[in-house]
Amino acid sequence: MNPSVLLMVCLLSLYVTAMVMFWHGISGQKPEACLETEVRLALKAGQTIVGVVDTAQGLAFAIGDEVRDEKYYDV
Repeated sequence: MNPSVLLMVCLLSLYVTAMVMFWHGISGQKPEACLETEVRLALKAGQTIVGVVDTAQGLAFAIGDEVRDEKYYDV
């Protein structure tokens, strides 16, 4: 048998083995439950989202009542 064909067959068998082990490992795990607030967030009249922070639990919003500048700038 040609060495290049033998090498390709060995690599393919290693790849298939790794994929079977990977799928077998994740099939037994339960997906994480999403943390959601009980009440959906709704802005009241005049409120503005002034900041967003990405945390491990999700997004955290900072809400304010005043608009500092109505112009849009590239950050």
